Amino acid sequence: MKSFQSLIDETAIAEDLEELESAADLFQFGIEKGYYNKRQADRFNLTYWKRKNKFLSDDIASEFQMSRLDLMSIVASAPVEIKDNREELISYVKGRIKALKGKIHGLK
Repeated sequence: MKSFQSLIDETAIAEDLEELESAADLFQFGIEKGYYNKRQADRFNLTYWKRKNKFLSDDIASEFQMSRLDLMSIVASAPVEIKDNREELISYVKGRIKALKGKIHGLK
């Protein structure tokens, strides 16, 4: 089993969603075997979602003409259930942009 720190480091530099999901599977296995504690689980989840939100934002960025940071913020606040469905995520982001139009500088 990998040390927790090496797992976190590899998760933080994952190059694609497949690699990120592999790290999540490995972490889940470690949790089931009792290798990691709650504090480590919280830290892993924070690292995992930060990276996954970036990948999802990059994936749908071509659909929107807006700041990547604004897009990443909207994606991060999306419900977890829709993050695995690209079309639902795009629909959610379009809805949020419509609702926030004029409240976020730079949205058209």
